[in-house]
Amino acid sequence: MEPTLPRRTVAYDGKLTRSARWDRFRPRADDIFICTPPKSGTTWMQAICALLIFGRPDIGHNPANLSPWLDAEFEPIDDLCARLDAQQHRRSIKTHTPLDGIPYFPDCTYLAVYRDPRDVYFSMRSHADNMRYPVFGDLFGGEVGPGFRRWVDTEWLPGDADTFSLSGIAHHYRSFRAFADRPNLHFFHYDEMLRDLSGTMAAVARVLGIAIDAATMAALVRAAGFDNMQANAERFAPNAGTGRWKDERRFFNRGGSGQWQGLLTDEDLALYDTRLRTLLPEAEIAWLQHGNISA
Repeated sequence: MEPTLPRRTVAYDGKLTRSARWDRFRPRADDIFICTPPKSGTTWMQAICALLIFGRPDIGHNPANLSPWLDAEFEPIDDLCARLDAQQHRRSIKTHTPLDGIPYFPDCTYLAVYRDPRDVYFSMRSHADNMRYPVFGDLFGGEVGPGFRRWVDTEWLPGDADTFSLSGIAHHYRSFRAFADRPNLHFFHYDEMLRDLSGTMAAVARVLGIAIDAATMAALVRAAGFDNMQANAERFAPNAGTGRWKDERRFFNRGGSGQWQGLLTDEDLALYDTRLRTLLPEAEIAWLQHGNISA
């Protein structure tokens, strides 16, 4: 019996997530797709992949520029694809679209990265506040409690990935987890990256088939460290130098886990827990929030 493969079954149609843009993309067999909900470790994984691909700490390019956000309408798709076609090195491509809205290429590698949704919410609050041009309304501004509760209650709707919500994160996760048995789909968690960056980078290198000697890997791990990326935000922050951010260093902000602790009431957390249990099984909730605890 032939295995069931992922298919594009949902047409996402928004400024940040337009599935039709993939129709112009020409894949290579060794392409890497970095697949995450927003604020879940995207930029970090882009940096890790770029460092491993080039094999040196100073790659001379901003990883976010090398790894474009293909399905967001920030650049004409023909121009973006021309840039990718011109790349001679191994390519990595960023997307925030669930797996049901992007093409599946069996020869390519998919890296799905997730983070505790509560930390995602607070990271997005900082992200929105750091932007010079407000685009998220009051969902990530104003008082914490009302915004958090709206984020918890907002329903994900088929075809909508521009509305950030707890249910949207859960749908993204479900879309990938349903095909966890595919050999080219690999899961990583932000907390595991924090706990053991060296181990995470070794794991990414293995799935990408990249061999790195121990001394070089140690240097790459130092380069991918949160403190180094923050200190060199002009080389790691997406859109650095364009004036998009009030403070490019703040793009990386605190970077830790548990940012929500002490900021949410018992009622907020109870609402979150109840809602999440309608979206995912208990075992999946545990992984989504913490990754592999023993890692």
